[in-house]
This record gives sequence, C-alpha cells and structure tokens, in this order.
Amino acid sequence: MSLPSRREFVCTAVAATGAAATEGAARSNVEAADAKEPDIWGRAVLAQPFDKIPFREVKVPAWVQGTTGVGYTLSVMSSAQRKDAAAAGVTLSEVGFVDPFYAYYDSKLLNRRNPHVPPDRVKKEVEEYQKLGVRVLGVYPPTLQAEVWERHPDWRRVAADTDQVPEIDLKKYPHGGMLCPLGPYGDFVIDVLAEIVTEFPAVSAFSFDGLHHGGGCYCTHCRADYKRDTGNAIPKRDMQSEAFRTYLHWADRTLEDLVRRMQARLKAINPDVALVTWTTNAGRFGHLLDVPRNMSARMNLLFDAPDQEFWMDETNRGSSIVPAFGAAYVWAVSNHRTAFAEPYLMSRGNPYGKDSFPAHEVERRVMLALTHGAGPSLAVQQPDHLKPAIAHALAGIKKRAPWLTHKRPEPWGAILVSDNTRVFYGRSAGQVEERYLANVFGFFRAALEEHLPVTLVNDWNLTADDLAPYKLLVLPNAACLDDRQCAAVEQFVARGGGLVASLDTGLCDEFGTPRKAPALAAVLGVRHRGGATAGATAGAIGDTLDENFARTLPPEYWQKRKGVWDFKRLDAPDPLFATEKLTELIGRGPVTFKGPVARVEPLKGAVAHATVRAKDNAKAEELPAVVAHTYGAGRVVYFAAGIDAAHYALSYPYYRALLAQAMRAAPAAAPRVRVAAPMCVHAVPVRQEKAGRRLIVHLFNDLNTTAGHGHPAEEVPLREEVVPIHDIAVAFDPGYGIKRVTLQPAGHALKVERVANEDRVTVPALAVHAMVVAELE
Repeated sequence: MSLPSRREFVCTAVAATGAAATEGAARSNVEAADAKEPDIWGRAVLAQPFDKIPFREVKVPAWVQGTTGVGYTLSVMSSAQRKDAAAAGVTLSEVGFVDPFYAYYDSKLLNRRNPHVPPDRVKKEVEEYQKLGVRVLGVYPPTLQAEVWERHPDWRRVAADTDQVPEIDLKKYPHGGMLCPLGPYGDFVIDVLAEIVTEFPAVSAFSFDGLHHGGGCYCTHCRADYKRDTGNAIPKRDMQSEAFRTYLHWADRTLEDLVRRMQARLKAINPDVALVTWTTNAGRFGHLLDVPRNMSARMNLLFDAPDQEFWMDETNRGSSIVPAFGAAYVWAVSNHRTAFAEPYLMSRGNPYGKDSFPAHEVERRVMLALTHGAGPSLAVQQPDHLKPAIAHALAGIKKRAPWLTHKRPEPWGAILVSDNTRVFYGRSAGQVEERYLANVFGFFRAALEEHLPVTLVNDWNLTADDLAPYKLLVLPNAACLDDRQCAAVEQFVARGGGLVASLDTGLCDEFGTPRKAPALAAVLGVRHRGGATAGATAGAIGDTLDENFARTLPPEYWQKRKGVWDFKRLDAPDPLFATEKLTELIGRGPVTFKGPVARVEPLKGAVAHATVRAKDNAKAEELPAVVAHTYGAGRVVYFAAGIDAAHYALSYPYYRALLAQAMRAAPAAAPRVRVAAPMCVHAVPVRQEKAGRRLIVHLFNDLNTTAGHGHPAEEVPLREEVVPIHDIAVAFDPGYGIKRVTLQPAGHALKVERVANEDRVTVPALAVHAMVVAELE
C-alpha cells in the first residue's frame, strides 16, 4: 500500500469529510491596503494586453533566496521524525490551516472548524516547527472550499457559457466544486490569509494547490467585470475565436491582479511573508499541455518562489528531455531568481505508486532538478525502504547548499519559451506538443547534447535590456510575437547578435491572429508563403496568405504540412553545413527528413544552404529548408524545415548536428565555458557573486543503463546503478581571471592548465552530480 501523494496530504492534511456553512466576508479594502503597501516590487517587465498598471515582479525576501531545504510531509510525521528531517536539512515545511472541508483554527471567516483536529493542534505544530528551526508554510487550497461553495452560489466557477449556477451533490462530493478566484471569492481568500498571518505571526509563507482560473469563467461577476472593462460579453470557449483568445488575456490579467493585491495585503502585515507555492504554469508536463491555460507564465513573477510538480512517469515524458527542461523552465519563469521543483518518487502512473521504486533513482531526480537551477523540494515521508535514500538525498542537498543559492545563468545563448505561442498558436491540448513544444524541446535537446550553454527565457524577456547579455537568441517556431518583441529582436540582431529561428516565427500577433504579412521577414531573410505539403507542387495554403488565413489558423494548417521529405545540403558560398560530423552522418546525397515545412522565398542576399522536396519524387518542387544571411551586424539562420521539432519527435542524429551547427555559426562569439563530455552529461554554467565571484559548472550524469530496453511509449527512468563518466574537460576563457578551481562538494582541487588560449581542468570521474567551481578575481 503506497503512502498518500503530496497533493493528497498537502491539500487535505488529516481532514474528514463533511459539509459546512459560512457567513461571507465583504470584499477587502484594496485601496486601503495599497495605501499602506511597503516597497515590495522590483523591476517592471514587458506589458501584456489589459495591463492597467506596470507589471512588476515581487521582491523576493532574503530568507527565501537562501532556502535550499524545502521538505514536505512534516505535517503528517511524528515529532521524532520531524526532528530527524530538520537535522537532515529541512528548513521549510507545510502546516495545514484550511482544507477543502474545514478550517483548522478559530477563524472569524470560516465557521466550520474541523472536529477531528484538537483545538490547539495548529498552535502546537507551529511552536514545534519554530523550535526545530523549520519555517511554516501555510496551506490553503484556494479554489476548493465546501463551506464557501455552499453559502455563496454566485462565487462558483461557471465553466460553460450558461446562466445556470453549477450544483454538486455535497454528500457524494463533500468538497464542493471549483470556486472562481476572479471575483469576490478572490478577495475572501486574501482576507483568510491575512487573518492567518495576523493570528499566527510565525507563518513564513503560503502554498496553494491550484491557484488558477481553469481557463476562464462565466459567473455573474466575471460577466459583469468583462463587460465593464471591454464593453463585450464573454465569448464562447473556442480557441479558434480571436474574441475568446482576447478574453483569455483578460482572465490572466485579472488573476495576476488578485496575486498582486494578495502580496500587498500580506506584506503590509509582514514584509517577509512569501508565496512559495505550486505553479500550474511551469508545473508538471501536463500543465504545459493545458489549452486554454489556467494561469499565465508571467504570474510566476508574483510568487516569491514557484514550486513545480516534477513528475517523471510515462505520461509525463519521464525518459525524455522533458524533465530537464521542466526544471530549467520553472527557474526561468521566476526570472532566474528562486524556484523549486519536487521530483515525484513514483515508479509509474495508472495507478501512481512507488512499487519497486529504486533507491538510487531518488538521488538522480533530485540532482537533475538542482542541475538546471531549481531548488529540490522533497516529500520526506516515504516507505521504510526509501527512507535511507531520502536521507542521502537531503544530505546531498545540504552539502551543496553553498553553491545553490543567489545564482544566475552565465549568458551565451537564450532559447525563447513563448507562453503566448504555446496557447494561442498551439490552440489544442491534444496538439500543442506537436505544434509548438516539440520545437522548443528539439533545440533544448540539441544544446544539451552538444554542451552549448543555453538559458530559457520568456515572452517578457524579449526586450533590448534582457537580451543584451546574450550572443545568441533562438526562436523555435515563435509564432506569437507582438510588435515590441519583434522590434527588440530586430535591434538585437542589427547590433551583432546571432539569431536562429524556425517555421512560423513572427507569423501571428500576441493574440494568435496571423498578420497580413508576417513580422521579422527582413530579419529572417525570407518571405513566408504558408505551409508546404510533401508531394504537392503548391503550398497547403497557397502561394500567398489568403484573407481567411489572415484571420485565423485553420486546424488543417498543421495537418496538411506534415510529410516525409528528401533533405539535401547545398554547396553554397560560405557553406554553413560543410562539417565533418554532418558528412559522416549523411554523406553528400539526400537523406530522409520527417516533419513540418514552411514554404518560404529567400529575400535578396539570403542564401539557401539546404533544400527539401517530397520523398523519392524527382519531379517535386525543391523548397528552401535552411536559409542564412546577415542583418546589420548580426547573422541569422532560419529553418524553414522543422528540424527542431523533428529532433524531439522523430530524431535522426543529423538533426542534432544541424541545430548545433546553426547555434554555433550564428553568434559572433563562441561560449566562454566549453565542456567536452559524452552526450549523456548535462553541463549548466551559472554565476554566483554573493559569497565572492564564482563561476559554477553543474555536471549531471544522465546515463540510464536500462534505457531503450522496454516499449518506447512506456519508458520510465528507474535507475538502479551509475556508470561513472571519466575525464570530462571543462575549459574557460582566460578573461575570467580564474584564481583556483575545485570539484564540489568533495572539495578536491583541480589543476588549471593553459591549453590553446583557454584555462582547462579535467574532472577525473563523474558519478551522479558534481560542480566545477571556479573562484574568480
């Protein structure tokens, strides 16, 4: 019998079932709270539709920035077990204050107190955590509360375009249904949180299981508010509708404003209180498939630290590049400040369980998360056979703690992960992986395999200031860009930055509506003519973008562009792909390519370096597949063939070589940190300056000795052993001014040798994870 999942115990703790009643609270006095608002806001980021004031990221309290020991499940552990967890390094854990059925304390807002919990339980738990040096993470599941559901029908979320208020059999489903946080209930949540932090000053942070709008709401409050703000009725739920996509932006802004008001109210009471909470955008892989989205990626900037559910079973692409991407992405949506990721310790889904879960896999999952920038969080309470592995993992985090906080990426290459493109271009939960995410995963995979240091960035990072540190920008099928983003990309390239882009980049605006003429044509060096179909002599959309296409992207747009092609390198002047590796992999003739193709026409001065045509059809039209040119002082490589998506979904090794060569050729400068190691080694350089100037290169051994032995669709990483990787070379530009280099956490000194105008060290052996730490002048 498996123990409860993190979701089960954090959401409901030890709750019993039952219905409840409450007297509603009036809306918070938001204006008064704002008048007392402390200085809690950092820099402003790029505006989005319906922003009424500049959107600023929250300032993260110092204690959050320095936290590495997030350990869940202490609320269901004995005092002795809690003491052991604190000794092992847990410094933040949950205490339940409200569950979907009851309050656990004497609340003036929630009348139904849990009858199964002693009256002084919460007080005693808080005092015990304080004595152990463990900060209290208060738990409130914000969109499920039976008492509120029963007493306030108008606060219920209405998922469909109807005036009918949802009803639920509270005997069968005593938790009720989802409440709408976009209206009065959102302010009620703020009131409850303010009550908790006032009554329990020791509460350091709050966590919410599901702070989201569910893709929109048609309750009376949402209808009235949307009408007030736009003059329009909320349209029917249809991602093909520009009106609905516009509404979704409004819903995102409204939810963001709730969190902004929440932070202002709580930090007016205690400036150090934080939101360290589960995120449903940058959460587990399934959340990336949510269309419509439940919350914007940008809302993570209003959390002091988003926490990700890090699932690695077969349904969450466990044996792929996706888990590494997930850890990197949750750090990215925090603007590379503070973020956490909890690796779920389960062997498989359907049903979820820990049956035969190898102890060694605990360390692998924890170290993968911290390699890519996320602080690992762990469910400490586990079956007896896994407790030694949990202790080992916590000890590993504790030993590495001096090098895990106050860090930022060491910039060279930036890969855009566009939340607007994912939702407004992907448009379908069942298709978003194929239509967009595969492009991002393909570039990320190629960079990781070739040890190219890339940083994931977001829509709001496409500004001149945020792009300035980078030498390379990668736009994988970044279809939905607004005019300001396009101007920033153009400026970046004109000033000497390298750009690599693919397929429909710049095709649509921020609402997902195709432009009459795609943006960035001059920068990319091509004129977009629509999608191409293998075997056809004309584009799937035609030779021009017609009026219907200019208003929407019909579902058949993606279906028709699939195909199997012959890919061929060209002997162009300054050949981009004349590398020994590519010749070794594909020779000189055409080779098979499986994937989408955009029909493009190179502009004057742009040169095609490869072509595609329908497979085994000598009479088929030859189409440009890769086009390169210079724009201003920068170089651009554009993939009309979706090599990036194919490298994730249907990979041939030459795909990796093409993508990596483009990423090396476009920027004017090579990476300042270079790693020579097998492709199973993840290498992630970060800069740490709080405790002296340091450059840290995380090395993670992702080798799986049983990978590929089972059914491909059912593969799950359940590693039982490690095969050490020997003699990994890490080279630094001499301009860093390296004083000394150590291998941590072992503390071994590494000899620095000047070889070919670079400072090089050799890691003699890598087991699971190590850090090459260079102390700089």
